[in-house]
Amino acid sequence: MRSALLSLVALASGGCTGTDCSAGAYGAAAGGNYRRTPNKGKLSLEEVSNTAEETEDTEEVAKTSGAKTLTFYMYRAQNQESYPIENNNLATLSGVMWYVHNEVVRMSCPRHYNINRILRFKVTMHNPEEVYNGWGDKHPQFGPFLAFDHGQCTVPNATTNYFDKYGYYVGCQTQHGKSYPGNVYWYSLPGPCPAEKLEEKSWWCKVTHPGGQCGQPDGGSSCTWHVDSAGEISLNELSGIADYDKFCSEHKREFVVESDKGVGLDFWNGLNDAAQNEKRVEAAKKLFLTKYPEQEDLATPPCEW
Repeated sequence: MRSALLSLVALASGGCTGTDCSAGAYGAAAGGNYRRTPNKGKLSLEEVSNTAEETEDTEEVAKTSGAKTLTFYMYRAQNQESYPIENNNLATLSGVMWYVHNEVVRMSCPRHYNINRILRFKVTMHNPEEVYNGWGDKHPQFGPFLAFDHGQCTVPNATTNYFDKYGYYVGCQTQHGKSYPGNVYWYSLPGPCPAEKLEEKSWWCKVTHPGGQCGQPDGGSSCTWHVDSAGEISLNELSGIADYDKFCSEHKREFVVESDKGVGLDFWNGLNDAAQNEKRVEAAKKLFLTKYPEQEDLATPPCEW
């Protein structure tokens, strides 16, 4: 235990202890990445020159490596509470609209989990090379999707089978057979101590299992994604409800499954109507554009899963 603590202190200060120095291992402390290289002693001028050339060659290979830095939007349906986005599942706009339609507004007055808004995040992602090279000829930019519930990854043995092998990668999953248009994807963003429940994440677990969030993703095992808030829209303004409490008190409903339409509201009519679903997604896009005209239009990278 004492040696582990000494190693942690060394990592935080940029140094190393014991066999870690000769191993050239990677360590993480306080959410950062630290690379330590073996002590090779003094170098001759020729060796220095060769090392510089090797470094340039390595950097050139890194520029052309398979795993790429990608920037795009993710979305999440949420209530009025605010909490960290790490250790959660997000979606494309079509994906989150599908979720709202199928899981949220069908339980209106109150809505499921009191969800009342759609948040947008600008995500920069660079997954490890282990992801790109880990599935044969598939060469995916994303890793397989991992489900999270209340801040915990619910996939059995996820640490051993995924995080230890491929790093804390950004995952995705295509939702096939949905009537919403375009890319209906779900995403996973692993954060600190992803295998434990939210209330059981100890400080030691967070240090030794740091997750993938960092300032500038570089493809390191614990530096794979960064998010910036990119605005939000409310479900009320999207569907045209001026006063939700009044709407409910008048016994109106956003969507009733049995009749496949709303009561006093027609925005969500037709759960499996592809044309109407496309209009709903476009309405959400237009609302984001109206509220945040300065935000750039970003393409959604394909999900290989």
